[in-house]
Amino acid sequence: MDPEVIRVSLRNLRRRKLRTFFTMLGIIIAVGAITALVSITEGFQTSVQKTLRTTGNVIIVLPGVHASIMSIATETMSQGWAAKVADIPHVEAVNPVLMKFTVLQYRGTQVQTTVMGVSPRYASRFYALTGPQIERGQFFPQGSSYKAVLGYEIAGGNGKSQILPGQTIEIYGPRGNEFEFRVVGSFKPSGQAFVAGFIDNSVLVPLGTLQEMYGARGRISFMEVAVDNVKFVGYVKNEIEREIPGVTVLTERQIVENVVSIENMLGNLLLGVASIALLVGALGTVNTLLTSVTERTREIGVYRALGARRRFVLEMILVEGVMMTLIGGIVGFFSGLSLSYAMVWALRNRGQVIPWPVVDLKVIVIAFGVTLAVGLVSSLYPAKKAADMNPAEALRHPD
Repeated sequence: MDPEVIRVSLRNLRRRKLRTFFTMLGIIIAVGAITALVSITEGFQTSVQKTLRTTGNVIIVLPGVHASIMSIATETMSQGWAAKVADIPHVEAVNPVLMKFTVLQYRGTQVQTTVMGVSPRYASRFYALTGPQIERGQFFPQGSSYKAVLGYEIAGGNGKSQILPGQTIEIYGPRGNEFEFRVVGSFKPSGQAFVAGFIDNSVLVPLGTLQEMYGARGRISFMEVAVDNVKFVGYVKNEIEREIPGVTVLTERQIVENVVSIENMLGNLLLGVASIALLVGALGTVNTLLTSVTERTREIGVYRALGARRRFVLEMILVEGVMMTLIGGIVGFFSGLSLSYAMVWALRNRGQVIPWPVVDLKVIVIAFGVTLAVGLVSSLYPAKKAADMNPAEALRHPD
């Protein structure tokens, strides 16, 4: 390409700074939205694969028929069923859990959290197999009461003030009364999402203590079951349903797929909105270039009269369009990345288990591929119109 084409195109864009800026703004918004959505989606997909690799052999048992993962904090079932499940062939570990949503207080600061009551005997074996692992201190021993093990985020792994073993926290009970717990340990980050990832934002306490606080002696919210080999997950699931009627048995894969299905539906909806914004940005580019061609009719006629070929004019307008969209795309790409990280950071600070965005080759190709395609498509018609001008008629065009 003739360097003169690029020089003339840049000069023309600088001559109309305000119009160029507002044209690029539509592209910036659209590409930024697409980049944010794709990078967050990639983060979810990466987290899903990691979760399935580490917990693909985990089964969740919920109380009630047609129960969902959202009902685990309101419905309960008998703790005695854990022993029944533990006796099923190929069951390697069982973790009965009573879960409550409440408020934790530490040095005057209150945060909403999930408290999970677990049996030290069952839980220590289950977490040894599935993770996460202890980072500081220890897991509370059998017979403990009013001791706590903190998830990575709660312990301060996300940059908040750290809560160390030996310090005390207060957990609010069902009637707003405070119960003091001594911290004995904290977990490493789980490296997982969804069910297992809740541990990062949870406080684990002895099951008997939490049952006493909430008047739920002998009751649990759900059971986690680790199968010794992923190929026996289906068999164990069927055996649990046969041994304990009236419960819902979900595999970790089912739970992940349900969450991913909802996430994909929302993602597609938002991607549709971003595509509309991209269409508006493309139409804005077409309108700007057509207006520019009309305003510069005589200028284009002069170029042609001085010997400029039709290809020169065609390339000049194409380069202007591609430059506008490319600059807008670059700004939009980095704006989208900043937005995605800011959104996830805000959600994680509010206790949500959201994986960090992932920026890989796919994200980059989609962002810049879309930008280049929009630039070329939206510039073709204005460029052809300018190149097809009759030089004599263009010279007679009034300014």
